Amino acid sequence: MRISVLVLLTALVWVPLAVADENEHLRVATPTADQHSFANSNEVRAPHLHLNLEADFEAQQLRGYAEYTLEYLNEEADTFVVDTYQLSIDRVEAKQGDDWQSTDFNLGSHDPILGQALRIQLPQNTGKVRIHYASSPEATGLDWVSAEGTAGGEHPFLYSQSQPHYARTWIPIQDTPAERLTFTAELRTPAELVGLMGAKNPPNPERTGYYEFTARQPIPSYLMAIAVGDLDFYALNERMAIYAEPSILESAVAEFSYTTDMMRVTEEMFGPYAWDRYDQLVLPPSFPFGGMENPQLAFITPTVIAGDQSLVSLIAHELAHSWSGNLVTNASWRDLWLNEGFTSYVENRIMEAVYGEERALMERMLSRQSLDAAVASLDERQQVLHLELQQRDPETIFTRIPYIKAASFLFFLEEQFGRETFDAFVRQYFEDFAFKSLDTKAFESYLYANLINKHLGKVARHEVEEWLYQPGLPESAPDPEVEALQRVAEAQERWFEGEQIDISAWSIHERLYFLRNLPDDITQAQLARMDEEFELTDTLNNSVLSVWLTIAIRHDYEPAQHKVDEMLLTMGRLAYILPVYAALNEVDSERAQDLYAAAKPTYHQLTQAEVENILDL
Repeated sequence: MRISVLVLLTALVWVPLAVADENEHLRVATPTADQHSFANSNEVRAPHLHLNLEADFEAQQLRGYAEYTLEYLNEEADTFVVDTYQLSIDRVEAKQGDDWQSTDFNLGSHDPILGQALRIQLPQNTGKVRIHYASSPEATGLDWVSAEGTAGGEHPFLYSQSQPHYARTWIPIQDTPAERLTFTAELRTPAELVGLMGAKNPPNPERTGYYEFTARQPIPSYLMAIAVGDLDFYALNERMAIYAEPSILESAVAEFSYTTDMMRVTEEMFGPYAWDRYDQLVLPPSFPFGGMENPQLAFITPTVIAGDQSLVSLIAHELAHSWSGNLVTNASWRDLWLNEGFTSYVENRIMEAVYGEERALMERMLSRQSLDAAVASLDERQQVLHLELQQRDPETIFTRIPYIKAASFLFFLEEQFGRETFDAFVRQYFEDFAFKSLDTKAFESYLYANLINKHLGKVARHEVEEWLYQPGLPESAPDPEVEALQRVAEAQERWFEGEQIDISAWSIHERLYFLRNLPDDITQAQLARMDEEFELTDTLNNSVLSVWLTIAIRHDYEPAQHKVDEMLLTMGRLAYILPVYAALNEVDSERAQDLYAAAKPTYHQLTQAEVENILDL
C-alpha cells in the first residue's frame, strides 16, 4: 500500500478485546467496540453484503442499496449500527422471513473524522437489512476524474480509496479491520465504460452497462473497491490480467509482465495464493498512492511505467499484500505494522528471487536511509511499531515506521533463526491466521510459541519488546551494505574531479544513491553537466525525476523548472509531488501556491489535504 504523511487530523483510539481458542497463540481480535468505528459488531455482525449500485458521473454519486445478512452475537440485540460519512440515507428495510418492511433508523451526531453512526431498528427475527442511499460528490473514498484527467482524454473515470476508514464514505458499513465480509454486487454504468470491483471480475468483460461480481473470500471493509472507466484487458495467464486505458495498456503490459514470475516465487516461499484471480488496474495519474492492494484487483499508479521495469518493486509490494494484509489483517490501525511490515519484507524477498540479491540489498539499503531520516523527524510516540494512537486520525500512521522499521524487525528475526526456519514460520503464520484479523499481542504470543521458544537462545524477550514497544531503532537492527553503492560513491568522487562516468548500466537504486548524496555546494556548471550527461530533466523515471527536481529547485537550476510545472500539473502521486512542493515552498512560496491553485481541481482530496499542509494553506 501507500505511505502517506503530513495529514494531521484527529481521531479516536481502538481498544482491542481478544479471546483464546484451543490454541492460545492463535488468539485473534473478536468483534468489539473499535473506537475508529461506531459499529456494534460485538452484538450484531454483517458477514455478507450485497450491493446494488448505479454510477452517475453527471451527479458524481453512487446510488442504490446495501443489503446485509445479519449474525447475532447478542440474541437480544435490537439495533444494527454501521458507519457512514456524508451519505444520504433514503430509507431502510428489514427482512423477516420472506417479507421486507420499512424500519426506523436515525443518524447520530457528525464527527469530522468518523462521520455518523447509522442506527437501524431491528424488528424481531430480522435476518437481513437493506439500506437505500446515495454517496456525496465530496466523498473522500471516491475520485470522479474528468475526461481531461485520464490518459485517453475522452471518457471520465471513477475509482475508490477505502483505506483506512473511507469505505464509509461510499457504503454504509461496519468500517473496522477487525471485521470481515463476503460480498456480491450489481453495478450499472454508462454503456461505453467498463465496471470493475475488488472481486472475481469476469475476464475481458463486455461493455454492457451492467456488471455482476462475487467475492467469495471474506475481506475487511478497507479493501472494498470499485472502478469504472474506458478500459481494455490483457491476460497474463489464466488467473492474472492487466486492465488499463487503451492508450497505455501496451506499455503497462511490458512493464508489469514479470508479475507472473513474482506470483510463482511468492507461492513457492509462502504458500498458495488464496484468492480467485489477481488482476491489476492502472489508474489515472491523480491516484495519490503507488498502489492499493484491493483483493483480486490491485490498483496501480501509471507513474511506475518507466519503460525499464526499474520501479516494479511496487508491483511486488501490492502482490505481497495478497498474503500479508489481505489474507492476515491487522485488527486495528495501531497494528498497521502487521500489514505493511510483513508486506515490505515479502516484497524484498520477491525482488531478490526475481531480480537478484544485489538489487534487493540496494533497495533495503535505500529504505534504511529513508527510515533513519524518518526516525529523526518523528516524535518518539510515532516511532513505535505498536502505536498508541490517542486522538490521532488513522491516516497519520502511514509513515516509514510500520513499513521499514517493521520489515527490519523481520529481517532481524530471519538473521537470528536462519532463512529456512524463518520462512517456515512465516508460511505457517499465513496459514494459521488466514482470513483473520489479529493484534500485536496475538502476534507476539504466536511468535514465542512457534519460533522463539522452539529455538531458545536465539532471540531474547527484551529484544522483541524493544522492537515492538520502544521508539527508535534497536542496536540489533540490520544495516545492509552493498558493494554496488560503494562503487557509486567512488564514481561520484571521480565525476566531481572531472572524469566522465558511464551510468548506462546503473540501476534505479544506484542513480538515486548518486543524487541523494550530492554535496550542498554543487555549482550551476556541475548541475548543467550532470543534466546533460545523465539526461535527468528528460528522464522517464518519475522516482529519479522527483529527486532531481528538488535539487534543481533548491539550487535555482533554470533548465529544469519547466519540468517542475509539468510534474505538479499532471500527477497526483504524493510520494513524488510532496518533496517537490516542499522544496518549492522553501524557495518560492508564491510560485508553489500558484501551481497548486492550477493543479488542485485535478487532485484527489487526500492529495489536496497533504499539499495544503505543506503550503500552510
